Amino acid sequence: MAGSRLEKFGTIFTRVRDLIRGGVIKYDKRPLWYDVYAAFPPRDAPLAEREHDIKPVRRILYPEDNIRAAFYKTYATPRPMDMTDQESVSECQKFILKYQQLERLGKYQEENALFEATAKALQRDGIVLRKRQPPKQETETTVSQEEERLEKGPALTIKLSDMIKEALQKPETEKP
Repeated sequence: MAGSRLEKFGTIFTRVRDLIRGGVIKYDKRPLWYDVYAAFPPRDAPLAEREHDIKPVRRILYPEDNIRAAFYKTYATPRPMDMTDQESVSECQKFILKYQQLERLGKYQEENALFEATAKALQRDGIVLRKRQPPKQETETTVSQEEERLEKGPALTIKLSDMIKEALQKPETEKP
């Protein structure tokens, strides 16, 4: 065999090289990267024991990310788009481009006014933006569900949990 399978021993290059030498992999079937790695080996061998520089990951946040977040918070998820069409632009991207265009004009001092003006400008251009529906309150739905159950009749309003409670409350002599 080609030695240990642990990643700590050797590199992927040395393991593939040894597999070729041992005849497990034919030279004609070697990976595409093998010749490149052999011609241009890295300065430091990529071993598991090698010390790595640990650098903090910087947050990358672009100005249009705030616009995009406000768009998706305000408007419903847009219709699906055809990803195979290279020319198509999402509704959100159209919104961002129009927002930036109006921002450069400098007519609007507040972000909210600029946001609303962008939505109106897109509507004039024929792009329909649907606002999100506010979440329904649970108390209204539970009351309406209870009313529906009562209208159906007593036989249809029995819950499984009620049946189990009844069965557990019966004395041992009554159980079949």
